[in-house]
Amino acid sequence: MKKIVIIEDHPVLISIYRNKFIAEGFQVEIASDGESGLELINRIKPNLVVLDLAMPKVNGIEVLKRLRANPSFQIMPIIVFSDSAWQQQAWKEGATMVLSKSRHTPSEVVESVRNLLPPDESQIEETLASNAAFLAGASALAGKAMQSKPTEGQVLLIEDHYDIRTTISAALDRSGFKVTGVESHAAALHQVEAREFDAFLVNRLCPDGIGLALCRRLRGLFPQTPIVMYSTATLKITQEQRLQAAASAYLTEAADILNPGPILLTLINEAKKGSGLINSKLADELEIVTR
Repeated sequence: MKKIVIIEDHPVLISIYRNKFIAEGFQVEIASDGESGLELINRIKPNLVVLDLAMPKVNGIEVLKRLRANPSFQIMPIIVFSDSAWQQQAWKEGATMVLSKSRHTPSEVVESVRNLLPPDESQIEETLASNAAFLAGASALAGKAMQSKPTEGQVLLIEDHYDIRTTISAALDRSGFKVTGVESHAAALHQVEAREFDAFLVNRLCPDGIGLALCRRLRGLFPQTPIVMYSTATLKITQEQRLQAAASAYLTEAADILNPGPILLTLINEAKKGSGLINSKLADELEIVTR
């Protein structure tokens, strides 16, 4: 089994790529900063490194320099995976390949790794076994889908990072939701003009604005609809900020962000109950007025 080290400080991306590479038959080790990444590489001697550039303690460029200065790692494949302005410098310091986080999907990253690492027999066997298990599971899920209950609801997901958006969308789809994913606030507001949604899932930050502002605007348009905000960088907002923006919940844990279905389902059901109570009260009032 080929060993790879991923040096990345983004908790959600760590989860996405660890799971993806393990599913593809790789042994994966993670470091969340450059200093611990160098220690890990020296200790386990991986076959390949996937390296972010904007890292705490020791940045990716310095990691590259130190690895290429070590005779043990001068020819080891190093894939720089970053949108940093240091990409050209990474090439100069010895990166084998430079990929963009915003333009390359997890499958494309895995394919690049495979191209740089000739597979061994055990990896081929494990990948085939993994694929067989996946297909068996997919078949079972498809069978259940034939008897599945109606959709749990329509969700509008606002997330500008392609990998995170597709991963969350897939998780919500497995939970029974229909998902519309957009990458900006402007696109989100366009969508709410065209259709109704049962819940909104809003990233803390998008290129055209902060989530708190969008949350306040959505709450003004849809007083009863659940709005869940989240931060993939564990950015904190105060309880007062959340209440002022009228967000129903705020998620910072990777496990919750990557599988928000149970939280959304609870909030949607609570909103429906609340709406039912309001409608019941209105009906009682109308009955009293008409007597």
